[in-house]
Amino acid sequence: MVFSWLPGRDASTAQEVELSFTDNGFGTRVELEHRGWEMLGERAAEVREGYNTGWVPVLARYVDVCARF
Repeated sequence: MVFSWLPGRDASTAQEVELSFTDNGFGTRVELEHRGWEMLGERAAEVREGYNTGWVPVLARYVDVCARF
């Protein structure tokens, strides 16, 4: 799954997020790639730093929701 990512920002600065789902024999492995940082110009490094840990709680929430099914 691939989608544009522009939380609260102008569409001209949208990055791209790709999620892939793979059966690993015990469950599903979810991989996330967040790319297109150059769209943020000079702010790219600063914003990216926040996402180094920012996706962790998002994916943890996803795991919690999926575990209910």
